[in-house]
Amino acid sequence: MAWLGGWWFTALIFIVTLLATREMMMLMQASGFMVRVETAILAFVVGFALARFPNQTWSGLAVSALLLGTIAWQMRHCGEHPIADWGVAVVGGLYIGWCGGNLAAVRELSDGWWWLVLTIGTTWVADSGAYFVGKSIGKHKLSPKLSPKKTWEGYLGGVAVGLLFGVLIGFISPIGAFHAVSVAGLVAALGTLGDLAESMFKRQANAKDSGSLIPGQGGAFDRIDSLMWAGVIVFHYVTLVR
Repeated sequence: MAWLGGWWFTALIFIVTLLATREMMMLMQASGFMVRVETAILAFVVGFALARFPNQTWSGLAVSALLLGTIAWQMRHCGEHPIADWGVAVVGGLYIGWCGGNLAAVRELSDGWWWLVLTIGTTWVADSGAYFVGKSIGKHKLSPKLSPKKTWEGYLGGVAVGLLFGVLIGFISPIGAFHAVSVAGLVAALGTLGDLAESMFKRQANAKDSGSLIPGQGGAFDRIDSLMWAGVIVFHYVTLVR
């Protein structure tokens, strides 16, 4: 689907991030929030559409309908903390939808196939590099409260491996070495924040994984946490800098 691009890849990312949105809401419900999953899904759809199809005339109407419609709906389904429940659902849905829409939009850029390879490849090799380096020599905790196993040594090892991958893509693609290495460095350095953000949700819910969609791997949210940030980084780099 990534190779085909267009609606094929958009549909894939839409489905995966929709599943991630539902998993996030399940985590929030386990944390004590009485979130409406329907509100989160509506916010997700609006966020995804705005990111995947930017500069549309209907964008303002979509945001207005989302905010006013969902808060009116919340008035009829008040729990003990209705504003907090509403805010968690809307912001959570927008967060995953916006990031997912940006990731889908990367494929539609000029040389989009290569930008997508760089996005996904850097995320994966940096994650693998961080794991192996951290397991081998990691001593200093990166974020002990959110992810006790992550270390600064592993983080720096992941960034180094990600930069090497950027060098490789720079030589074999039309992107160019400078932009490939720059983007790889940003993705490897900041993608970890997406992982830590998801860990924050899981810690609050006292959960090890976001779901059980993939045996031994967790849920959809577990699989795309770093990729979501990577998609936003790459899309805006290409549209604003390159």
